[in-house]
Amino acid sequence: MIPRIDLKVDPSFPEGVPMAMPPEEEIDEEGYGFFRGVWDISGATREEALMAIEEERRLVALLDQVAQTPQEFEAIATALEDGDPDCLPPGFAAGHPDSEILEIVGDGDREVGVLDCLEIGVAGLSFALSSIGCFPAASCRSHSRKDSWSERPIVLFAAEPQTVHWLTPLVRESGCGFGDGSGHGELLFVEAPSITNFVDLANRIVAQSEQQTSS
Repeated sequence: MIPRIDLKVDPSFPEGVPMAMPPEEEIDEEGYGFFRGVWDISGATREEALMAIEEERRLVALLDQVAQTPQEFEAIATALEDGDPDCLPPGFAAGHPDSEILEIVGDGDREVGVLDCLEIGVAGLSFALSSIGCFPAASCRSHSRKDSWSERPIVLFAAEPQTVHWLTPLVRESGCGFGDGSGHGELLFVEAPSITNFVDLANRIVAQSEQQTSS
């Protein structure tokens, strides 16, 4: 199961929200927008976005097969992201001895993180936004634990107004919504009831971008 919350979203063009790309002098090694533990992934290619989307789709499908509760989903997703078998739910290895998840998690010595060390559920969308010229500033898939900084899946980003106009029908069709992130700079955000909406939106973005490029 993939966690889903009851969330009313607004998919309309976010009138009145500041929209602009961040000045280069305001971007540092931790990105833009007064966030901690973030990094700059702007300028991603379409190929990089497709790779992230495909890998994320595979991981989400694996999680959907084995997680029975939001707590199990969180534990397994964290184990996958961190390469830490100690994060898996008790008895997971014994109950799923043939699961590909065990191979991906490894024995705790993995040096390379999955999805460029972004969280499962927001990585594909972050790369998709980057590939069309947006600046992803921060993201969170939302966590079942109390220290989650967002209660719903969210990606904060900077973009020019014309890009947001282009995104608006895709946001609507995927069941996502916009919001005002200007408390962290000239940012807006996209939010959703579930990461499955984000996976859908990421796919729509790269598909629409490819269609326009080839036409």
